[in-house]
Amino acid sequence: MRLLPAFVLSLLTLLSCTQLVAAAELTDLYQAEVDANQSQQAWQQAAFAAVLVKLTGSDAIMANGQVQAELKQAGNYIKQYQMAQRDGRHLMLVSLDQQKITTLLAQQQVPVWGSRRPDVLLWLSEKTLSEPKFVLEHQHPLRTALAEQAKKYGLSFIYPLYDVDDLALVNENSVWAGDWAALGSASLRYKAERVQNLLIEQLQDGSGQLQYRLTRQQQINGELVLQDFTAASMPELMAQFAKTLAGELSAQYAVNLNQTQTTGADATLQLTISGLQSLTDLVQLQKIFSSMLTVRQHQLVSFGQQQAVITLQLTASSDDFYRALALEKQLQPEQPADAGAANTESAATDIAAATSAAESSGTTDSGISAAELAMEQALLQQDGAAAVPSTDATLPVQNNSGTTLALKSSHYRYIKP
Repeated sequence: MRLLPAFVLSLLTLLSCTQLVAAAELTDLYQAEVDANQSQQAWQQAAFAAVLVKLTGSDAIMANGQVQAELKQAGNYIKQYQMAQRDGRHLMLVSLDQQKITTLLAQQQVPVWGSRRPDVLLWLSEKTLSEPKFVLEHQHPLRTALAEQAKKYGLSFIYPLYDVDDLALVNENSVWAGDWAALGSASLRYKAERVQNLLIEQLQDGSGQLQYRLTRQQQINGELVLQDFTAASMPELMAQFAKTLAGELSAQYAVNLNQTQTTGADATLQLTISGLQSLTDLVQLQKIFSSMLTVRQHQLVSFGQQQAVITLQLTASSDDFYRALALEKQLQPEQPADAGAANTESAATDIAAATSAAESSGTTDSGISAAELAMEQALLQQDGAAAVPSTDATLPVQNNSGTTLALKSSHYRYIKP
């Protein structure tokens, strides 16, 4: 058997990782499950606090003076609730009023973390005897404790498959030794925003008591960074790690909704989105923008030739918007097509003509409006234009430390999930 060169194997690995994976989206951001075996005031306050922690990524929000005052009247924020039973527990499922909650946080200038959360890939191994072992079982106490913390802070944890593809690149000893070259190669396929290598072992303190230690490894700006946590129990150990991670991620992705610029380029953006092959794609695109906390309003300017031009009014700075947009894997920055005003006029003409034809033929009785049907027909009749190179398509967005966080672009391609 002839072996392939290393660079060919690396290329094949990259090509195998092209499948689109969307970042996690919380569907229960304004909901909480709390113990029903307590007073009404107690479960209302517990639900209020739980939602605020998810929205901010930090328990510190509960120390805010105004939040403490509102906690005493948490019932004003309850939208609906119902009883439930799960695993022998009596629970209260509580939904809070999104507008009231976000208004409170905006007034206090507290950054809000939206529903789209970055995926964090966890390589998890423990050393119980002499040799480290991967933690594979879903019900392992470590993973159970991590799941509880993910639910508390709204974190998205994903785990490697540890299949033949992974094990061809890494093993327990190489992971424990911090072989980040191998670990990075094995992690490519998972398309996670962050990769964490977690090493857990048991130690004895000076008094002979057993303690757990977690060594966290991650690569930042090309350097391997280590951080240790110690605790008397696994749940406490995982709580320390999750609290730290949630603080880091919320600092990067949460936005201050009270700092909208009312003038200048940051208040409004116009994006051109290609790759829209049907009206359904356009609707899905609009849903993406509607779900983003950084977008106050979006308006369709034109639609045709497999692309849409949309104007966005922002609730935060453009840097905050592009950081949030980087988590929307269905929208990928691309080089703009050099179409000019002629294409826009052509698209508008196509839509107008198709609208007239649809209305005159009476084909609008299927629940879709004449204008929507016209846009559908005009879009399907266009093949789209090929993109041409541009020297100013994307600009790097950097934080205060100079780390590139996202790309600013005026042109994106919609990719179906």
